[in-house]
Amino acid sequence: MKKYLNIKLIVLLLALAGNVSAQESFTLDQAVQSALKNNISLKAALLETESQRSLKGTGFDLPKTSVTLMRGQYNSYAKDDNNVTVTQTIPFTAFGSQGRYNRAALKSSELNVDVTRNDLIYQVKQVYIDLAYAKARQKLLLKQDSIYQGFLKASTARYSSGETNLLEKATAETQANEVKNQLRQNAATIAGLQSQLKAYINSSLLPEVGDALSELPATTADSVLLANNPSLKFMNQQVEVAASQKKLEAARFAPDIVIGGFSQTLIGVENTEDGFFASRSDRFTGFQVGLAIPLWFTPHRARVKAAEYNRQAAENKYTYYQRTLEGQQQQALEQYNAARNSLDYYKSSALVNAELILTQSQVAFRGGDINYTEYLMGLRNALSVQENYLSTLRDYNQSIIYIEYLSGNQ
Repeated sequence: MKKYLNIKLIVLLLALAGNVSAQESFTLDQAVQSALKNNISLKAALLETESQRSLKGTGFDLPKTSVTLMRGQYNSYAKDDNNVTVTQTIPFTAFGSQGRYNRAALKSSELNVDVTRNDLIYQVKQVYIDLAYAKARQKLLLKQDSIYQGFLKASTARYSSGETNLLEKATAETQANEVKNQLRQNAATIAGLQSQLKAYINSSLLPEVGDALSELPATTADSVLLANNPSLKFMNQQVEVAASQKKLEAARFAPDIVIGGFSQTLIGVENTEDGFFASRSDRFTGFQVGLAIPLWFTPHRARVKAAEYNRQAAENKYTYYQRTLEGQQQQALEQYNAARNSLDYYKSSALVNAELILTQSQVAFRGGDINYTEYLMGLRNALSVQENYLSTLRDYNQSIIYIEYLSGNQ
């Protein structure tokens, strides 16, 4: 009956972790590539860049051309004179400042794509490693469940035969139930991480990873180049955008050029040289050139001043972010070295000793050489070491991908 209940528990855990028939297996690299191909947020960033690229055509942007017709008795007693005038205003911004701003904004948009891509890679790796850790922990918890179920079975038999007291049986039962509770919690964690990874890679199927938490290749931690950090490049480009914005506002402060031409009739006007009078078939043409000068300077000065404040703010944000990154880099290196040393300790001695303690404790308890409290202490110590090893391996892998993130996943 208990064996049947254990099987039901395992089936329940698998169901909580996701529908097996609707899963797709991924390696870490495959998950990253799938996210780069399908992630909606990254696609949105690329579309925003294309939108900004389309605005390059607005670098030489002219206002609408004015075409006016005047007809009637405006020049003499003749009632059918007509005048066609065409004028065009050319803003000073058309002579380079708008184009420079558009190029700076496009570069900023392209760098934002790099920021989004770098963040996405880090998020996918982070969730993938946590998911692999949760799957590895599930495997370890199932191992613990088997051990404590054996302990409970033995304690129940000893209590029934009068060899031990109720305390041992209650302790064994409590420990076995605690492991089952941890299994349920871990299964819920797996389901949540799968859903999160599914959203990142934009898949219709739940992503599946193996239950072996692999150690990532060691990183050359001292080679982290913050200059390659996409977010830092983006912040630096924001300074350029703000500077271009200031130049654009200053250009709007300059006079606009106005050019135009006209063609009109002068019906009834006499040509003094030959005595002929102009008819409606005779047309007189000319041109005009002028400047549109702003007479109210206060709004223009205010916009230029605001743009200068924005430029200074962008510089300060860049400097602050650069210093923040330097602190994050130092912290990342310390975490990496600590995790590396701890991992070496577990691999060199702790895991071997934990397995030895686990095996010998089981043999000694079955042989009656130790009581249940000593046995339980041995189990807890050994299993705690194995859990701590998995946690350390996860921290080590997370420190590596964080260093890669700071260097722009170069």
